[in-house]
Amino acid sequence: MKRISGIVAFGAAVSFLLGALPAGAQYANEFSPAKLLKQGTTSLAIAGSGTVIVQVQVNADASHKAIKVIKTTNSGDNAAALDIAQNSTYRPAHRGTKPVAAFYDFTLKFKGKSVSSSDSEGNTGGESPSKLSPAAAQVAALIRAKNYTQAKSKAQMALLSAPGDDSLRQMLGIAAFDSGDVTTAAAAFDKVPAVGKQFQPAAAASFAAAAVTIADQNPTQALAYAQKAVAINPDTNSRFALGTAQLANKQYADAVTTLKAVHDAAMKDPKLPKASKVNIDARLMTAYLAANDSQGATAIANEIKQLDPTSTLPGRVLGNTYLKMGVDAATAQKYDDAFKNYDLAAAQGDPSVAVTANVEAAFLVTKTTKPDYKKMQAYADKAIALKPDDAQANFAQGIALTGEWAQSHSDSDKKKALDALNHADELAKKAGNEALALSIETFVKTNLGESAASH
Repeated sequence: MKRISGIVAFGAAVSFLLGALPAGAQYANEFSPAKLLKQGTTSLAIAGSGTVIVQVQVNADASHKAIKVIKTTNSGDNAAALDIAQNSTYRPAHRGTKPVAAFYDFTLKFKGKSVSSSDSEGNTGGESPSKLSPAAAQVAALIRAKNYTQAKSKAQMALLSAPGDDSLRQMLGIAAFDSGDVTTAAAAFDKVPAVGKQFQPAAAASFAAAAVTIADQNPTQALAYAQKAVAINPDTNSRFALGTAQLANKQYADAVTTLKAVHDAAMKDPKLPKASKVNIDARLMTAYLAANDSQGATAIANEIKQLDPTSTLPGRVLGNTYLKMGVDAATAQKYDDAFKNYDLAAAQGDPSVAVTANVEAAFLVTKTTKPDYKKMQAYADKAIALKPDDAQANFAQGIALTGEWAQSHSDSDKKKALDALNHADELAKKAGNEALALSIETFVKTNLGESAASH
């Protein structure tokens, strides 16, 4: 009967990740790379002659960040090179007429105490049209036409006969990413030995979004994806995914450290939407609670309230923490502790958590030595009051009423039970949950001796 989804709603997290990405990652012949407009200066000491290549992330709005030194022949010049790269100005990369985020490799040549640059406008790596295989070129044409689903399908079929075609697999990653299928995109990019630089933002975003999406179901793979995202592009999105994956892998101290750094950077960013900041705070709060740091969790809860006084996220995070504790206690057959934690979960003020907690508590009653069906009905009634169309809550109510009828043998009690169960059956079918509907109908036939909706 587990109804717990992610500790924090992952849909919001994925939206945050994807919202910061360049839209429509296309293939190379529509791509014009970022360009150096004006070389910056530095007040840092220059060690001597050498060449340093700095990777710079140039965003669509022309803001930029010197990420790291890719290659150097004189490490003493690295700090100066990074400073110059950061103080320079750039023209964003474009796909067609639309500016997009991309990496720019800034080559700085130091000679004595002087420095010159090499504007590598075309040096952005990746697949040029001439390097695409015929199959990849066909997929690329579909991507250009924005037929992303067809492009993804064609790439998947072509890879069955050409599994070693890296250009084709890369096109699959792009097609899947553009269609919103980040898990397929991440799996595709994961098999490409060297992703082209113009595709690296999409690859990093795919890894990050996929890591968040699968964190609960496959924590190990999520952590691997998140680490790859950070290696390609250590921005807020990638590090958020890493913290989420660490949390899923019960690496609580690491998760707190990672998410605290993401939080600190996010709060200093005036351009980051408030909703994204709240989402980051919610995940950090979850990490604090998992690490038994109630003081840290309380501070973040207060911060969320300052950012959005209407937000129920603090209650949802704390409620889900108690909910998980309740499930764990129930699994260990510590029923008193389970009921206590379910009650605490429901009391935190988030309606969706409260519904789940009350339904879990209702069904737990049936596992006790002497089920108290009035107690079960009370829990079910609380859930129904919050969400009248919840099929499981109505099923729990029907079971409770059946238990009461078994004691009273009253025809009116039996009718109440049948009414509740038939309503639950209708709700389950309306929701497309045929498995639950079958369970309800089997219960009616077994315990009331009738077919559903026969009275």
